[in-house]
Amino acid sequence: MYKIFVYGTLKSKYLQNKLLGHTLESYDAKLVGYSINTAEEFYNVVPNEGGCVNGKVLLVSKEDFAYIDQWEVIPMYLKTEVSVESEYGTENVYIYIKKEKDKKIKLQDNTEGMSNIENLEARVDDFARHRDTEFPVCDIYLNYLVEADSDALRKYANNQDFFTEEFKNLIKDKGGAKIDCGFIGYEYLGYGDISIRVSLYYSINKDKSYTLTVMLPVCTCNPLDLWKDALENKLVIGDCEFSEYLYEKYGIKILQSPKLFMFSSGEISEDKRFEIFKTGEIKDSQNSGIDSAKTVNTDISKNTDKKLYSSKNAVIEIPKEFKFCYEERVKAHIITMFTM
Repeated sequence: MYKIFVYGTLKSKYLQNKLLGHTLESYDAKLVGYSINTAEEFYNVVPNEGGCVNGKVLLVSKEDFAYIDQWEVIPMYLKTEVSVESEYGTENVYIYIKKEKDKKIKLQDNTEGMSNIENLEARVDDFARHRDTEFPVCDIYLNYLVEADSDALRKYANNQDFFTEEFKNLIKDKGGAKIDCGFIGYEYLGYGDISIRVSLYYSINKDKSYTLTVMLPVCTCNPLDLWKDALENKLVIGDCEFSEYLYEKYGIKILQSPKLFMFSSGEISEDKRFEIFKTGEIKDSQNSGIDSAKTVNTDISKNTDKKLYSSKNAVIEIPKEFKFCYEERVKAHIITMFTM
């Protein structure tokens, strides 16, 4: 079991039950040197000398963490370790802390509230209703070959985060197959009646072409439905088609359908793998001669720490160990995405 210190919505037994199907054991604890920022819709803790946050330590399983990550909209909030004081003394536990700086600040040490959401239970119900339960929790990426205005992208060159840092370290170690990577920003991507927060990255290939990566960690959407809409150009941002939005805002022109990468926390059945691969083949007429039944059952991994299935347009990786911190999974994701 893992321990996580919570100070906002995760204290809600209603949320725990909806999110996990059960409530969690907990006990009181204090986080010294931090205060709660209650100015935003969701609370966040920030370092504050003299501050002390009263909260709870929850006992969670590895599977629980994947579902909690979905609620916390990884990587908007990331897990980190802190020391808390409890009846058991000083303990090192995990905590979710917002990666970006809050726009508004109102610090408090103690609050009876859990958020500034008017009806938290209704928000939780809506989240649970739209969350996919057909597939295991997956990290999903869509990689598009794009044409980009180098001058327009230059302003994002200094935007760095844990993904770009890991990317550049790996590329350096492997002799520079790719020469650059930058973080463009966050957007809310819509498909059907669902909107999900995604991270956008660009990378420059050795031949000077560009790849746009749309990152959806612990994705709450149905991977097959998302894949179908991506191939049919039905993804939107606001009222604008995704491709049009990219061109108008960032000067990025999509040149072809994306390649799907799925990194699953659990087994994906043969039938589901077949649906994913077949969907990509139907869209790609040049791929129509490929035997989906064969590729879907061919594990091409060269080691025992994962299963790897690949078609021309889709890759499904099922690691033996789905590490519970997303930052620990990213390295393996980058290696798969940019070597296949």
